Amino acid sequence: MHLAINATEVGRGQGGNETYIAGLIQGLSALSSPPVTSLLTCQWGDAQAIPSRFRQVSLGSYRRLPFFLYQQTLAINRIAPDWYLSNYYLPPLLPCKGAVVVHDLSFRVHPEYFPPGVAWYMRWLTAFAVRRAERVLTVSAFSKQELLRFYPQAEGKVWIVPNGVGSEFRPSGDGGARRADQEALSRYGVAPPYILAVGNIHPRKNLSRLLDAYLRVREHRNSVPGMVWVGAARWGSEELLDRARTSGVVLTGFVARADLPAFYRKATMLVYPSIYEGFGLPPAEAMACGTPVVTSNATSLPEVVGEAALTVDPTDTMAMAGGMARLLDDASLRQELIEAGIERARRYTWRNSARRLLAALQ
Repeated sequence: MHLAINATEVGRGQGGNETYIAGLIQGLSALSSPPVTSLLTCQWGDAQAIPSRFRQVSLGSYRRLPFFLYQQTLAINRIAPDWYLSNYYLPPLLPCKGAVVVHDLSFRVHPEYFPPGVAWYMRWLTAFAVRRAERVLTVSAFSKQELLRFYPQAEGKVWIVPNGVGSEFRPSGDGGARRADQEALSRYGVAPPYILAVGNIHPRKNLSRLLDAYLRVREHRNSVPGMVWVGAARWGSEELLDRARTSGVVLTGFVARADLPAFYRKATMLVYPSIYEGFGLPPAEAMACGTPVVTSNATSLPEVVGEAALTVDPTDTMAMAGGMARLLDDASLRQELIEAGIERARRYTWRNSARRLLAALQ
């Protein structure tokens, strides 16, 4: 089998879709007998590490839709793969079998969280890709249920290929590793102790309620760690960012993937109160690093964390504040969640994700 992958987001530095494709590439490269693989890439500034056993097909500079879909069509025609894998969208003229990855349906369930034009084109192009694809991949049982709710015609071709957690996400090592973590934090102006939030600054991530909950905890306790938000600002976030800065939240902006494990390892806890997630990778990464987690009891997140994290109603600021306070007050609970989280995270590897991908494409 010759598999072509749309890897044009790798190097863009904009979140989970990029992480997923990069992770699958990593997982495929770790297999003893990976398929013949071609990676369609874009130029984003810094050169990206591409496994030597894979062929790279550069599309040059990124071009916006619809021309970018046409660029992909030309490249696919040239390399003649058996399968083409891409996030959310497929080119209209696809000369091979197509597999589309639909991570979540937030643009259908919560279109108010997107600029109208973005919600419209995601809805239209994703619907086309789901109809066109021979396989529709998604990342959790919850997202599979959502796909079949909105696209019942996809019954029988939806496969779950979950996210993985990279091997770099692991508990603190020896003294040298801990010093390296501290140096990484220093580059972003961050010092422990702190409560961590990870993800793009976006209304769906529910950070406004998180800030309310954090301020409530601060009002009722003498000593509370600071708060750090890791993630790039997206649409609709300006007012929230101003309020966070005024409240003393440290806003790092985008953090390089190589530095992210240090942020988890040095955090007192991760709080991830997202309203809607197809998977929710930050809780899994934090657990792998030995960091206790407070997260939403909604959508896919209970499926991901199981009993290894505290789950709270993401619309209830009091419940969120209570979860943070419990972890600050109860050392035995923190240790219990640390141990359970490390064990839970072991099930999420990119090698396993790659195997499930190949099984879906048979």
